[in-house]
Amino acid sequence: MIEIKIPKEITDYKEKFLFGLTVRQLVSAVVALAICVPLFIFGKDYLGEDMVGWIIILVAIPVFAFGFFRYDGMPFEKFLAILYRQKWVEPQKRKYEELPVFWECREEIIESEIAHQLAAIKTNSRKSKRKERVNE
Repeated sequence: MIEIKIPKEITDYKEKFLFGLTVRQLVSAVVALAICVPLFIFGKDYLGEDMVGWIIILVAIPVFAFGFFRYDGMPFEKFLAILYRQKWVEPQKRKYEELPVFWECREEIIESEIAHQLAAIKTNSRKSKRKERVNE
């Protein structure tokens, strides 16, 4: 019996363009071939076939990822943006820092209290000096 695959969600449907590939997949495959074939042809004379083979793999994986990799329905570039934001822009280890609501007012109050205490000490010292002069 012939079965037809029907996606449950209409947004999951991707139209196949050529060779069973979507346009995005086909473009990424063509770009990867356009980069890797000349790299192999011109690079094997200088680095050897084994080394050029590894370089081609390292170059082709990200190019293919842009066309074929999907994570939770996100294309590769959105996945990279979220990954970058989570790892470097918004780190998950948060430092606890508590600043009371009236922190600035508290500092002003402390400064004014210190000023009052210093003034009181000065007046007390003046009074004690006066008493000493009177007692002499």
